[in-house]
Amino acid sequence: MKNIACVGEREVVFPFKALGLEIRPVNTGEEAREAIEHFIKEGYVLIILQEDFVDAVSDLMAETEKVPYPAIFPIPGSRGGKGIALEVLREKIKKAIGADIF
Repeated sequence: MKNIACVGEREVVFPFKALGLEIRPVNTGEEAREAIEHFIKEGYVLIILQEDFVDAVSDLMAETEKVPYPAIFPIPGSRGGKGIALEVLREKIKKAIGADIF
């Protein structure tokens, strides 16, 4: 297993490089999908994804829900969030503890 990767627009993912994460700057949903598929194939345990690209990989996110890893976790982009990241976090916490704390 490898570490953590971050996929998104350059200005979103570049700061994660300073933390030692593997980054993949992308501009389109297709590029994001290719990056996610690569990181899944390479055995990454956590893939952080800019939420602007969630629609392009929603099927991959659904597939990874069935296995221990990788976890694909969305984060807001540079222009702000759409609420997807918060909703995913909410569902994961609800599943883990059995209660909605939001």
